[in-house]
Amino acid sequence: MERLLRRSQLPVSMSEGFHPKVRMSFPSALALGVAGEEEVLELDLTTAVATDEVIQRLNDASYTGLTFHSAMAVHAGRKKTAHVASVFEMTIPGDLAEITAQKIAVFLAESTVIVVKHNGKPVDVRAAVNSMTLDGNCLQMELAATNGADAGFREVLEVLELREQLFRTIFPIRTKVMLSDPKNDT
Repeated sequence: MERLLRRSQLPVSMSEGFHPKVRMSFPSALALGVAGEEEVLELDLTTAVATDEVIQRLNDASYTGLTFHSAMAVHAGRKKTAHVASVFEMTIPGDLAEITAQKIAVFLAESTVIVVKHNGKPVDVRAAVNSMTLDGNCLQMELAATNGADAGFREVLEVLELREQLFRTIFPIRTKVMLSDPKNDT
């Protein structure tokens, strides 16, 4: 990304110190092995640039397969957007689709489902799932983003008894990132 930003010739803000770095962040960074179709990059600029020009410069400097679709200006002193939720899709093997549909119905009927994460912390998986559907073999789930011990798609797959299939026959793709609107925050 740093090379792409240098090629774009955008007026990016740099950190101070011996080894300055571009002031950028990925507020909803994905785990290794998870594909993303819609990701968020926060980038600090030293001077204002029109959002359409930012997109044009980034796409002109970008690599094949990496496309920037939209930009939003957040002026100094205003809150940045916050990651609210993500939508994940994954294809369930055909022989597991019917039993998975039954497990989803049971899961959605519960008010709480506690799972112990790999780090030993218990999380309420049900509270993290805003919605979940299985259309044919396509499992789609919207997961809330919270502070603290989050339940993610791994814990959902554990509840559905599909965790062993993760990265073998099930490959998650984040298709949407939902952000708060800084204009509506006080």
